Amino acid sequence: MHNVAIIGAAGFIGQHLLKKLLNENNVNLYLFGRSEATDLQLPYKKIDFFNNKELQTNFENIDVIYYLVSETIPSSSWDNPKIEIEKNLSPFLNFLEVISKLKVKKRIAFISSAGTVYGATTGKVSESFDKKPFSPYGIMKLTMENFLHYYYVKHQLHYDIYRVSNVYGEGQNINKGLGLINTFLENIIKNNKIKVFGNGESTRNYIYVKDVVELMSLSLQTERKCGVYNISSNTTLNIKEVIEIIKSIVKEDFEVIYEENRESDNSYIDLDNKGILKCFPDFCFTEINSAIETTYLSLKRK
Repeated sequence: MHNVAIIGAAGFIGQHLLKKLLNENNVNLYLFGRSEATDLQLPYKKIDFFNNKELQTNFENIDVIYYLVSETIPSSSWDNPKIEIEKNLSPFLNFLEVISKLKVKKRIAFISSAGTVYGATTGKVSESFDKKPFSPYGIMKLTMENFLHYYYVKHQLHYDIYRVSNVYGEGQNINKGLGLINTFLENIIKNNKIKVFGNGESTRNYIYVKDVVELMSLSLQTERKCGVYNISSNTTLNIKEVIEIIKSIVKEDFEVIYEENRESDNSYIDLDNKGILKCFPDFCFTEINSAIETTYLSLKRK
């Protein structure tokens, strides 16, 4: 039996991970987050990353910790990089310092960013690709990855790093500024128009949230070495191609408005997912047309 904590349980990926792990017979779940209250199915605690005594009490018997929280997005720290240290790095380091000294052997499952840690790229990008992030967000994600390795070397704190590509699906909060597909769908339904930054040629990998949490269940297999994985599907498209798929699904007519490209955006990333698929050799990704339609219908029901 594994005692598993989800930090960020009320978030988009966190809620889908919760539903996934509730079906696991060998898991006791403990839910945490930065928000005050939620309507989650299990007891939930607001976490204070600087209350060491409380952290020791809450995590002393936890085996696997999913660390899903982030207070920024790439565009939010572009003009103020110091907030990455204040909002993300400092809480993370204090948390690792506390839990690395607890007696129970632990594994951290950390969500990183496939779209920002590599920087500008060409061709297929594997986990070993040279990393030159140019945004404060990507720089900080890579820094946090490196600190995980430090705590492994110093305290044998095991980790899995999941560099997740562009996620979409039911329940994503687009007010945080993430989620191209969900943002497009919501704006089509509400306003009959969407906004594209740049010329529409920006290329990304898109992955359905339920596929993400299935692949992240790898961390429950605790008797393994540390791992770093691209969490990406086999679907890499530019924005214009995504729009064409959406046009084939939605019932609304909509206008596409092109605006100036944002400096914080990476224009091209095509991820190699062979590493994670070695761990799930029979895994089948949800087909993007079907997943977008499911997401669209869920938004129509809101």
